[in-house]
Amino acid sequence: MDTLIRNTTLLTFRDDALGIVEDGAIGISGDEIAYVGPASEVEESADTVIDGSGTATLPGLVNAHAHTRHTLLRGGAQDVPEIEWMNRALGPLANHMTPEDEIAGARLGVLEAVRGGVTTMGEYAGEVGRLVEEVYRPLGVRVAAIETINEVPDDRSDLGPRDRYPFDREQGEAALDRAESLFEQWGDDSLVHPAYGPQALDMVSPDLLTEICSRAREHGRDVHVHVAQGERERLQIEERYGDDETTVSVLDELGALDDFLVAVHCHGTTSEERDRLVEVGARMVACPSSIGMIDGEVPPVADFTDRGGVAGVGTDQAPGPGHHNLLREVRTASLLSKVELGDPTAIPAWQALRLATVEGAKALGIADEVGTLEEGTKADIVTVDLESLGVAPTVSRPFHTAVPNLVHSTTGREVRDVFVAGEPILRDGEFVDADPEAVVADAKERATRIFADAEDDWRAADSELVARADEGWL
Repeated sequence: MDTLIRNTTLLTFRDDALGIVEDGAIGISGDEIAYVGPASEVEESADTVIDGSGTATLPGLVNAHAHTRHTLLRGGAQDVPEIEWMNRALGPLANHMTPEDEIAGARLGVLEAVRGGVTTMGEYAGEVGRLVEEVYRPLGVRVAAIETINEVPDDRSDLGPRDRYPFDREQGEAALDRAESLFEQWGDDSLVHPAYGPQALDMVSPDLLTEICSRAREHGRDVHVHVAQGERERLQIEERYGDDETTVSVLDELGALDDFLVAVHCHGTTSEERDRLVEVGARMVACPSSIGMIDGEVPPVADFTDRGGVAGVGTDQAPGPGHHNLLREVRTASLLSKVELGDPTAIPAWQALRLATVEGAKALGIADEVGTLEEGTKADIVTVDLESLGVAPTVSRPFHTAVPNLVHSTTGREVRDVFVAGEPILRDGEFVDADPEAVVADAKERATRIFADAEDDWRAADSELVARADEGWL
């Protein structure tokens, strides 16, 4: 046995509850979990023994949807009307990023996520293979690598809300080719799980989407789509397909509603449409901080899971919600659902933890490898200090207060150890190989240049932030 963590409270997620084991131990051999159970029953010695006293040990967290390259633009697009956010707030800044800037942003975002206990990221990006090669594999972090496929121009700041986006089929085909190359290059890598990412129904033509779905069926691959994600998309669908059509109705007509579909956001869906998504076996990913900030709405994750659907959570991108901290995100999912539904029992702490672990793994289609602590699964493991200020005290009788405290009290800084496939990424709160100070310094230098270079375009786009800045509020 390579590593053994002893005397910890295990949250294994091996059953429909949390699978709590007090005074537990977990052993790692190679990239797999070799033992899970009471510390008193483990007999094997290990090269490295970690005293887990005062900690909870749980599966590595699964951030099921993120655009980490935009972490470099943190703070650049928020507090504007939803109709302005993409084209008039984020776009003018993002258009000044170089490929090297995107890599620097992704590196910053991934390190932030890992520092908070994430071991798997659902990375959604154009040319995502570059991020796999230059960020994820060097850091040793597991990634569901989703290639963004769209046919629309990056600069849409001159288009009104009802001006239909022009489609460039050549651009879309090139993106699809990149997705196929992703499968060819990384499909056999145990830390990389490629997928198709048609960006949204308003950003791809019906013919291209149909081709993607056909390939997904043929090869057993997933298709991640931003679904019914706000007023901007709704207006585009009405203009292109008719006033009586919605994103889900058109997806259904095109044969895109299937068990390969991972539907992201979904806050513009009706209850009947969510029934339909659950019926076909589609999975959902909710990003409550992002959608709350950008759209002023709550993703229907509580409703979707109540209907029997599988759902995970993600942090989306940093310019709106501001972070890639998944423990903070599941707290937001719980809190916003309680408020929207007027039901303080919505998404209780134990369900929130499942969303961040086993359910997130199911949403990404990798639950046979990660998301639980079971012998033979991949050793993606995190330990969290339960004796930190803000989390302590925790007790185990008559129930485990560690469960609500992990969701409602942690900041993410309480994460002590992070292992991915048995390799230590974080030990005693410090990165083993990565240099976060250097990453932050590089990000600051790049962001300063980007925001300065983009100022004229940002002002010309004339989002509400321009006036707020000129008035001294920003």
